[in-house]
Amino acid sequence: MNRFLLKAIDIAKTSRCRYRHGAVVVSSGVVVAMATNKIVSDQTKGWRRSHVHAEMAALAAAGQRANGATLYVARVNAQGKPANSEPCKKCQGYLVKYKVGSVVWT
Repeated sequence: MNRFLLKAIDIAKTSRCRYRHGAVVVSSGVVVAMATNKIVSDQTKGWRRSHVHAEMAALAAAGQRANGATLYVARVNAQGKPANSEPCKKCQGYLVKYKVGSVVWT
């Protein structure tokens, strides 16, 4: 398995969400950003809990460095083993917005 996908799996294990995801943005063989999905509270909606997806957080952190980069996204189950993952519509929009070159999912 690719070392960057293994890194995404390790990061996913640190998520405190029900569905644990980790994302790693790699440009020219160098990690430029990493993130997990996380729960956030939104004060504008009466402290409603919502989620920031790992892909969105990692791409936002990478900024312009995500242009042409490879995004590795991993999901792990309750036992910490890799599970299938695919992008939601919102994350697909981020892939386009940040001009990601390719994506590798578990």
